[in-house]
Amino acid sequence: MPPMSSSDRPSDSRSSNRTPKRASRSSAAASRAAVPLAAPQIDLFPVQPIVDVLDPRQIVGAATTVTHLVRVRLGPKDAPHLVFHDRHGWYCESHGTECATVALARAATEQKAP
Repeated sequence: MPPMSSSDRPSDSRSSNRTPKRASRSSAAASRAAVPLAAPQIDLFPVQPIVDVLDPRQIVGAATTVTHLVRVRLGPKDAPHLVFHDRHGWYCESHGTECATVALARAATEQKAP
C-alpha cells in the first residue's frame, strides 16, 4: 500500500478550529496603542537648536570635496554635531545619516541659498 499524502489524511478538528494566539495579541496591542494615556505636555520654554553654517574650505582645507559644513547644537550646553554634505550625502560626524541634526543642517543651508 502506498504512503498517504497530506491531502488523503483526515483533518484534525482540533487544529482547524484554533486561531493563532499571535493574531489576538497584536490586535490587542494595536487597540491599546491607539488610546492615548495622557495629553501631550506643552513645553513652556522650548530650547531652540543653534545652527552655524561654516565655510568648509576654511575649516577642512582648500582641497576638500565637502560642499556644506554645519555645526548644530540641540541645546546651549549640548555637545556640537558636525554635519557634512559631500559626495556621500548628508551625515553627522558622530551619528551618521539618521541623526536629527542632519535635517536641521539641510534646512539651514536651503534657507541660506539665494
